Amino acid sequence: MTMAGESSGKKCGDGDGKVAGKIQRKVGLVYDETMCKHDTPDGEVDVECPDRIRVIWKKLQLAGVTQRCVVLGGSKAEDKHLKLVHTKKHVNFVKSISTKQKDSRRNRIASQLDSIYLNGGSSEAAYLAAGSVVNVAEKVAEGELDCGFAIVRPPGHHAEADEAMGFCLFNNVAVAASYLLNERPDLGVKKILIVDWDIHHGNGTQKMFWKDPRVLIFSVHRYDDGSFYPFGDDGNYNMVGEGPGEGFNINVPWEQGGCGDADYFAAWDHILIPVTKEFNPDIILLSAGFDAAIGDPLGGCCVTPYGYSVMLKKLMEFAQGKIVLALEGGYNLESMAKSSLACVQVLLDDKPVQCSSGTYPLESTCHLIQAVRKRLCVYWPSLAEELSWKLVDQKTPTPVGHLSSCLPFPSSLFVGRESIVSGARTEGPNLTVLPSLEPRSTSHILPHSHLSVTKKRKAPASGSTSSRRFSELEDVIVEKVLPSFQEELTGMEFEDRIAFGKESSFKENRELRYKISAASDALMASNEKLKNLSAERNSADALRREVEELKSLLAARDGELEAKRKELKAKDKELEARLMLVGAREDEMRGLRAKIESLLRERNEGVAKAERLDKELQEDRPRSRLENEDTDMDSEDEDIETLSQKFKKDINLVFEKFRKDTELFIGELKKEREHAITAAVITTRYQVCRKWKSQGTLSGELKFAAEVYSKLRSLVEEHGKSHIYPCVEMYEEAWKEFVGPRHHPTVTVKT
Repeated sequence: MTMAGESSGKKCGDGDGKVAGKIQRKVGLVYDETMCKHDTPDGEVDVECPDRIRVIWKKLQLAGVTQRCVVLGGSKAEDKHLKLVHTKKHVNFVKSISTKQKDSRRNRIASQLDSIYLNGGSSEAAYLAAGSVVNVAEKVAEGELDCGFAIVRPPGHHAEADEAMGFCLFNNVAVAASYLLNERPDLGVKKILIVDWDIHHGNGTQKMFWKDPRVLIFSVHRYDDGSFYPFGDDGNYNMVGEGPGEGFNINVPWEQGGCGDADYFAAWDHILIPVTKEFNPDIILLSAGFDAAIGDPLGGCCVTPYGYSVMLKKLMEFAQGKIVLALEGGYNLESMAKSSLACVQVLLDDKPVQCSSGTYPLESTCHLIQAVRKRLCVYWPSLAEELSWKLVDQKTPTPVGHLSSCLPFPSSLFVGRESIVSGARTEGPNLTVLPSLEPRSTSHILPHSHLSVTKKRKAPASGSTSSRRFSELEDVIVEKVLPSFQEELTGMEFEDRIAFGKESSFKENRELRYKISAASDALMASNEKLKNLSAERNSADALRREVEELKSLLAARDGELEAKRKELKAKDKELEARLMLVGAREDEMRGLRAKIESLLRERNEGVAKAERLDKELQEDRPRSRLENEDTDMDSEDEDIETLSQKFKKDINLVFEKFRKDTELFIGELKKEREHAITAAVITTRYQVCRKWKSQGTLSGELKFAAEVYSKLRSLVEEHGKSHIYPCVEMYEEAWKEFVGPRHHPTVTVKT
């Protein structure tokens, strides 16, 4: 595995872990260039591209923070760890992606999924991403590292147990959390807090721990009444978990774009921080998506690097600072790199860069936080306290500085040297001030299904989202920003006023912005519709081909099933005949057993009689000897000899009769066995005749069938109607129906 700018992992300072008299925190950084092999198969540029992790790594190197961290290479996940949260079928699917030899086959598979592309390097990258997060989380839990940042791709928080979606193949953070809880109980991690500040809802992570009270999930994301990706109701604040996990799933769903630092700080201070104090986690896993940052082409919000650093700093106060960041989204490369650097500096215990922070949350944010607290207060008593209408003290002074590019329309609409009007917050004595950060141009980036309506998800409501998204901010621009610029124009030279656009009225500027914004939205919507139509057409063609293949396959299967059905029917009849034979044989065996028992009784009676006679002789012998010992001795011996000979004769007769009966029974059994075999052959031939008839070859086999029938009739007439007679009758009926009209056999009766 190759690494760009691999570091030895040694920390700078005096060599004993101290920097400027302060103990240096052991921060782990995971980066592996192999994860860049996961790319679009046709070379088209996508927002989720390999450059995402490259620019972050380069930014950290240029800032000199990699030399102060412990740099780790990528680690591949094990299947048994992935199966803690994913199904065996899904793990095998991701593993087999790179074994598909043709890109066309991978493209066909990807087209059936939601916002997924695949190539030959996708499997390895997915295994490295999940395994790297597990590795750094394990080292932090063990105490080998204080904290860590896994710079990985593909992201993971959309991946569900049995489905890849939203750029995500494996759910990296969920695999790490389940590994610590279930595979490493020796580490003492019993409670885990997962914070997801990606602009999109982490639907996969939520479902995987829906009933698990050991994992508290906090997700802040755009929701837009269910019309923002991944669509549907899963991201609503009423989704709080189920069963033992009820109350351990917290969603803070923004109802519009344009949310910035103040909105996120309010959610942290009034929801996340109080709940985290009650929950008291052993470790914190952070799904660190930076697509809520300024200028992101998918997020539409304006969180600054300073905002991310403050949010992370607040979380570092818990779990003894044991926190692991795993990269999720973020598609403005410059903004994402700066935000990542700000977070790593916090992990290194550097002070956050001071910038604008005295802004006020949007009015919708205030309402939302009140609603979330009301819904969750039954589970978390710290949220039961009523908040004032304003979540931020209105008397707090707001710093003044340059305005940033935060609104979704181009900053080039406002011509000036350093004053670029972009956005403002609601209700405050001063204008919101944000750091200047020009958004990266995204004209070269293809539209992606994160912004489109997929066949699997709920479509965004047309005509409502865009107007609601920007109306509040635009009103503030017209009412407060432009008058403030009019004051700045006082004292300017005539040329400066011309450059600023004095000759155009403020009303015309506002109309122009609305027109351009509407045109941009319409163009984006048309591009998405064209892409969706093309994808649907390709999917329909593929589906049509699959249907035709299935039809032909079903026709072949029907023929096979019909043949099997006929074969089973014949076997059923053969089985019935054999069962009849078995029943008759059991009856014969019972008769034979009764005869044997009768013979045994007779023998026992004979033996008893002989013993009785012998006893009588023994008793009479002394008496006779006393009376006439000499005279009667010879006579008694003769009587005894006579009785003995008679007894032996009786015994021999009994046994001879038993032997003959047994031989006779065995002979009858052999005959019955021959009869049964003959009946089975006849029955089988009957079925063969039926097959010959269906094949049109019956006439060629009539002679053999006639001979069999002749033998059968002779057998019946010789032995009478025995237990094989039902088979004979069945064959006779078939003979009359199929064979008789064509060929009459000559029946020879033995005399």
